[in-house]
Amino acid sequence: MVPTASSFLAVFLLVAAAASTPARSCAPSDLRALLSVKQALGNPATLSSWRPSSPNCCGWDHLRCDDAGRVNNVFIDGAADVHGQIPSAVAGLTALMSLSLFRLPGLTGAIPPCLAGLSNLQFLTISHTNVSGPIPESLARLRSLDSVDLSSNKLCGRIPASFADLPNLRSLDLQHNQLTGPIPAGLVQGQFRSLILSYNQLSGPIPRDDAQDEINTVDLSHNKLTGDPSHLFVSGRPIGKVDLSWNYLDFDLSKLVFPPELTYLDLSHNHIRGTVPASLERLSTLQKLDLSYNNLCGPLPRGHGVIKHGCKPFAHNQCRHGTPLAGCQDLS
Repeated sequence: MVPTASSFLAVFLLVAAAASTPARSCAPSDLRALLSVKQALGNPATLSSWRPSSPNCCGWDHLRCDDAGRVNNVFIDGAADVHGQIPSAVAGLTALMSLSLFRLPGLTGAIPPCLAGLSNLQFLTISHTNVSGPIPESLARLRSLDSVDLSSNKLCGRIPASFADLPNLRSLDLQHNQLTGPIPAGLVQGQFRSLILSYNQLSGPIPRDDAQDEINTVDLSHNKLTGDPSHLFVSGRPIGKVDLSWNYLDFDLSKLVFPPELTYLDLSHNHIRGTVPASLERLSTLQKLDLSYNNLCGPLPRGHGVIKHGCKPFAHNQCRHGTPLAGCQDLS
């Protein structure tokens, strides 16, 4: 039987209908919560697809749904027309696993404690906004958190000590805020793959950590930290990037043994003394080295692992007891 034009049209209409029928229906509670969020943010054009006349919110921009039709991911990025505080209605999205509010200069006010009700949340980003105030202790109730990025805001006060008790937290980024006080004991844990607390006003010593797990990045630069961080380089623990520059650290570098996995080491602008350790010679993977602006003395080790970095990483050291650290250009 030869297909007719009408049969082709019928098939086309069926396919079109199937394509236009959403695979998932939006949960009514999520629909209500999202519309409330939009209203609280000033009904921005960025969220123009969020409207009651399109009741299946799983088809809206800036979000994703799971197979059950529950909103599990909300991401609003780079929207200059978003204004107001983080809406408490976000807490109505009870299946939310990821919330990202990024580059929203009109977002102000405090982080609402009600976010602690999002028990499934794994990824939280509130970054490059004008959100201010303290970090709520209640966020530590989110036991599923894997990554927290609260960088580049106007947050103040102390880092909640309870963050150290989050069992699944692997990445914490609080850089470029106005945080004060000490780093909580237990926060510099081996469970972290990335710990970035730079550009704050944190003070006191770096808490000791005897864990052996691998760490990718520890960046505590541009603070007011003091004491001896040698325990970060404990034997047997792989660590990739360490930036402790621009602090008030005061310790003897001479006998420190760096892990062979180290790729980035910046200890500049501190009060570090002693000599440049021979263990640097064996760091074949080290790409960035800066020990400048300290109180280190000579002589420099002559191995390739040191010489390949040139003189700049050793500049402006004021040796107080020993041979001045100079003449690295003469090494061969």
